[in-house]
Amino acid sequence: MRDLFAISPGLLLILLFSGCQQNNPDQTPGLDTSQLGIERIEQVEIIYSDSAVVRVRISGPLMLNHLQASDPFQEFPHGLKVEFFNPFGLVSSVMTAKYAVRHPSTGLTYIRDEVVWRSTEQKTLETPELTWDEREKKVFTQKFAVVTTLVDTVYSHGFQAGQDFRDIKLNAIDGSMNVQEGQQPGTSN
Repeated sequence: MRDLFAISPGLLLILLFSGCQQNNPDQTPGLDTSQLGIERIEQVEIIYSDSAVVRVRISGPLMLNHLQASDPFQEFPHGLKVEFFNPFGLVSSVMTAKYAVRHPSTGLTYIRDEVVWRSTEQKTLETPELTWDEREKKVFTQKFAVVTTLVDTVYSHGFQAGQDFRDIKLNAIDGSMNVQEGQQPGTSN
């Protein structure tokens, strides 16, 4: 019986140490490592200017700045508002959507979920998805789009325009449209 008690403390120590785990130095209890490398910015406002004149203002309730070394990007999971300004510093159009991802390295912003773009000239674009090319200063989509003006409503599968809402090009048009003399169908100013 004494031999059984001599072995028991040894077994007890083995059982105690086997229950302990060595902590991974890269893992802190309670820390979500999937969120490392992500900056969270609430009530964000980004302003682009040229020669001290504001050209574009982007705002949103939340921006996640993904800092991966290979391709950092900015995500707007709760939507964004983009205001475009004319050369006189006045708002010329406003674009809103429920979700967007901006890639500063390419200058492309992918905007989706109830995209609405309204100009001060009463032109409106509605589409489920839109790409904004900051470098080329244009927006485009291959998705279904509805363009509404004071006199026309045009449905198309594909849309392209300058970020000033001019030089509009539409694909697969359906609906009524005023065409000015000397203007090609499928384009608008």
